[in-house]
Amino acid sequence: MLWTAIRKTSHYEQYHKQILAWSDVIRLIYLIKNKRKKGDKIEIENDSFYILCECKDNVLYVINVKKK
Repeated sequence: MLWTAIRKTSHYEQYHKQILAWSDVIRLIYLIKNKRKKGDKIEIENDSFYILCECKDNVLYVINVKKK
């Protein structure tokens, strides 16, 4: 899974940005080793957080961030 940029989606901005700071989201994306591809989506999770992303044209779009 390769990408050249990480961006927020409007859904993330509207519903999920208050859950975790954007800098922490980016840090977790790079630190968490448990990444799974399900269809066109990428699930990244650890014991505390779940991040749902989509990769289009080498850009990783963050859709959803949830605390477990």
